[in-house]
This record gives sequence, structure tokens and C-alpha cells, in this order.
Amino acid sequence: MARLQGLAEDERELQAGETVSGPAAEAYRQRVAGANRRFAGHVLKSGKQARDLTGNPLLQIFHGDGMTCVLDPMTAACQLRGTIDDPMVTPDIDDCRPHCPNLARTDRELLQIQRSRDKYAEIVADTLAPPIRHQRERNQLERLESIIEAHERKAQDQR
Repeated sequence: MARLQGLAEDERELQAGETVSGPAAEAYRQRVAGANRRFAGHVLKSGKQARDLTGNPLLQIFHGDGMTCVLDPMTAACQLRGTIDDPMVTPDIDDCRPHCPNLARTDRELLQIQRSRDKYAEIVADTLAPPIRHQRERNQLERLESIIEAHERKAQDQR
């Protein structure tokens, strides 16, 4: 039920003009719309129905920290929990890989990324930080800035 409620919120945000970027952005839009058309108001009467429902590919959307996984087990770059042919397989959100084709980012997640970017910018600006830490944090800052720029370009394209 929580997954259905999350998808209903996702659909409201999309209808309000939320930008979605990343390689799985279109799959995210399609699944959110399809899931809400098919399952809105759905009543679960048994545990079996709940298991069947959660195994539906339309519902395989998992929000993480600064990203959303639109799971396709065949192309996932992360470690999966379960086997590829198991309908209950889930991604390991803690093992998310930056170049995974299943990634999508919403405006809500971009806010998380911007907060992280600000934290790294503060560390990089610290002239007393050890050089190795400074370089490591600069690399992370540059990666986050490229994600933000790509998302903002997508937002401009959608306007």
C-alpha cells in the first residue's frame, strides 16, 4: 500500500510539472502513469494479492537518497536482493551505481543533491583541508554539479 501511495504522490508531482532526468526518466513517467491507471483505488484482500501486486513491473520504482531506481533487473548495475527471475527482486539502494541505466532523478531528489553539493563545496573551500581530502571532495563536488546541471537542462527543455 505504501508503494501505491508513493506512486500516487509521484503522479501528482508529475502533473504539477516536476522535472525528471536521468537515463530512466521516460520509464519512470510511463510506470507512474501506468501504475496509477491500473491500481488506483485497488483493495487488497489477501497476502497473496499483496505479493502479486508488489511483484508487478509497473510498481518496481524505488526512491533512494538523491535518486530513484526504475528497476529493470536485467540492466541493474547494483547488487540485487533476490534473483533476476524472482518477481520479488529489489535493488540494493545502498549499492546504487552512478552510471546505472535504471536511474531517474526528480526535482525532489535534486534538492537532496543540492544540499550534498553545498556540504562538499564548504569542505572544498576549506584551505586547511588535507590535499587528499580536498581532491576527493572536489571530485564528488564536480560529480554532483554535473548531475544538477543535467537536471536543470532537462527542466529547461521541458518548458
